[in-house]
Amino acid sequence: MTGRRRAGSVSLLLEIECRDGEVASALDAALMPDNRYFPKDQRFSASRRGRRLTFRVDSPRLRPAVSTVESIIADAKLFGEVWSQASRR
Repeated sequence: MTGRRRAGSVSLLLEIECRDGEVASALDAALMPDNRYFPKDQRFSASRRGRRLTFRVDSPRLRPAVSTVESIIADAKLFGEVWSQASRR
């Protein structure tokens, strides 16, 4: 995760590299329903290229931006645990 602060605002970039494109596609599909609603003053974008997911959060306030990124990380971790269990079956 990288972050940059501009005159009263913050921009955070989170990249998640998955094992392969199949996992990245599944994680993308799992995360997107949760990533529709944000504080009105926050901008959010997500993209997938191959096995890498990229999330960008721009906000005039630090805490809500960090909270959004923390939520993505927590959801990705949960996905990884579920994916791992499902793969064992």
